[in-house]
Amino acid sequence: MFAPVKGMRRIILSLSLLLISCTLFGQGSNQLLDKISQMGSVTLKYSLSANTIDGDLFMEQQGIIDIQQMSYRLTSDLITIISDGKIRWLYSPKSEELVICRANAFSDDPLENPFSLLASSSIEQQKDDTFKIVHKAANGSVYTVLVTSITRRETPWEASYFIMDLDSLPEDVIITDLR
Repeated sequence: MFAPVKGMRRIILSLSLLLISCTLFGQGSNQLLDKISQMGSVTLKYSLSANTIDGDLFMEQQGIIDIQQMSYRLTSDLITIISDGKIRWLYSPKSEELVICRANAFSDDPLENPFSLLASSSIEQQKDDTFKIVHKAANGSVYTVLVTSITRRETPWEASYFIMDLDSLPEDVIITDLR
């Protein structure tokens, strides 16, 4: 069965972005992006540390990112970020807050756009087949990510997987809608 025209445009855009990124960035980027683009729907397990421009650690987290075309679902011990490619939901269980905003595929902030990490110019494939990514954001923050596994999903996720189910949240969650 063929995908609708709008869906085909998203697939073509996704592949184009991956190919452009592979062309523009280093060999490590090529290996990681090639691997992801060949697999289709994937799950990446990662650990991340983030430092300020002065080198002070401001965040550490571990989690998974489910990726399908331009949609993703990042789940970590600190936050859940879900995006269908148009809208992004950021949920923090600790602060019991949900922020809804437009997805920004051009942001270089990994919390706004995890794909920015995959286009980083500093990606090294380690001997154990993990990938180490060092990404410097425009504000000077440095994100170091270790992708520990990449797993292909045999059947694609339903589109609803990349949309926040507001009914599943606790009643006292503060919702800020910035769309």
